[in-house]
Amino acid sequence: MMMLSEIMDRVQAGMTKEEAAALLASQVEEIVGLGDSNREEATRLVLTNIGYFAGYYAPEIADRAYELFNTEHPIFGRTHPTPEEAFRLGMEYSKRRGAKLN
Repeated sequence: MMMLSEIMDRVQAGMTKEEAAALLASQVEEIVGLGDSNREEATRLVLTNIGYFAGYYAPEIADRAYELFNTEHPIFGRTHPTPEEAFRLGMEYSKRRGAKLN
């Protein structure tokens, strides 16, 4: 299984859409091979993780990852919120998900 930082290194190095598709397919196959997920669940998991991790990068790099993998950040979508906005959006998300905040 490739680490998310390795995937983002490839995004930054100029990965093509075809390379991204092949990488996604291989990551999904590894997860399915573990026996706990079907292809749909594994694809959703990989894309969600890439989208989330891309949010830690500069907007232009995150946008490139979102485009290459046709994904987005699971909370922020394809936006690039300020820290204050990110905090607010995270709080709203947790409330919608029913998380208890103390």
